[in-house]
Amino acid sequence: MSEQPLPDPAAVEPASAVAAAAATPAPALERPVLLSARGLTKSYKLGGARLEVLRGVDLDVREGEILAVLGKSGCGKSTLLHVLGWLDKADAGEIRYEGQDRNGLPASERARQRNRVMGFVFQFYHLMPELTALENVLVPAMIRYDGGGWRAHRHAVTERARALLAMVGLGPRMGHRPAELSGGERQRVAIARALVNQPRFLLCDEPTGNLDGRTAEDVRALLWGLNRTHGQTMVIVTHDARLAGEAHRVVHIADGRIVAGASADAFVPTLPTSREVPAAQGPPAP
Repeated sequence: MSEQPLPDPAAVEPASAVAAAAATPAPALERPVLLSARGLTKSYKLGGARLEVLRGVDLDVREGEILAVLGKSGCGKSTLLHVLGWLDKADAGEIRYEGQDRNGLPASERARQRNRVMGFVFQFYHLMPELTALENVLVPAMIRYDGGGWRAHRHAVTERARALLAMVGLGPRMGHRPAELSGGERQRVAIARALVNQPRFLLCDEPTGNLDGRTAEDVRALLWGLNRTHGQTMVIVTHDARLAGEAHRVVHIADGRIVAGASADAFVPTLPTSREVPAAQGPPAP
C-alpha cells in the first residue's frame, strides 16, 4: 500500500483561501473507484433479539468526490460509515481497496491500515480534553509512528500539525484545550486531526450537526475547499438535505438499504482536475 509524503507546511493554504476555493468550479471528470463495498450486512444483538442495521449495501466511492449518504436518524448511515472506514466489521460482504478485501482482515491489521488510509470527523468532535489543540492533532501520527518511529518523524509531523491548524484558522489557538474553544473551533481541530496522516479518505459523520447555521456553513466551506484544492475524497453521512445537495453525488439510505433510483449517481462540474498534493518535506515514510 502506497504512502503519501508529508507536505511542505508552507504550501498549505490558509482557511480563507481554502474556503474561497470551494466556490471556484472545475471541469467534471469520470474518476476511478477507490473503495468498493458489496453486499454489506451488519446486525447487533439486543437482549434476545437481533437488530439488522445494514441489509446488503452496495456502494462505490470514487477518487476526488464528495459523496453524501443521506438518511433519517436510525437508518444505518453511521453504521455504514463505520464499516466503510474499518472502525467496525461487517457481518458479511466485501470492502475492496487497492484490490484487497479489507473487511476480512484481522482487527489489528484493519486498525493499522485505518490509521494510514482513513481520517474521521465526528459530530461531537471526540477531542481529548486534557490535550491542547496541537496535541490532539498529533495523536493519529503518534499512533502511526509508535516508538522509535515517532522520534524520527516527530519534528516533521509537528510542523505539519501546526500548518494544518493554521490552515483551518486556529494558528493562534493551538495551545488551547477543547474547553477553551467554541464548537466550531473544536470541529476545525477535529478536521486537522483527521488530515494529519494524509488519509486517502475523509469520513465525516454529521460534521455540522452540532453547530449553529453560520458555523456549520464555515465548516462546510472548509471541507469543500479541501476537496477543491487537494482533491480530498470524502464520504459525508447526514440527515441534512441541504448539505447533501451540495455534494458531487448523493445516495439515500433507508432501513439499512441504499434506496434504488433515489441517488443522483453523477458528478456535478465542481470536481478538482487532479489530486494536488504539495511536495514532500521531512523524512520518508517508513
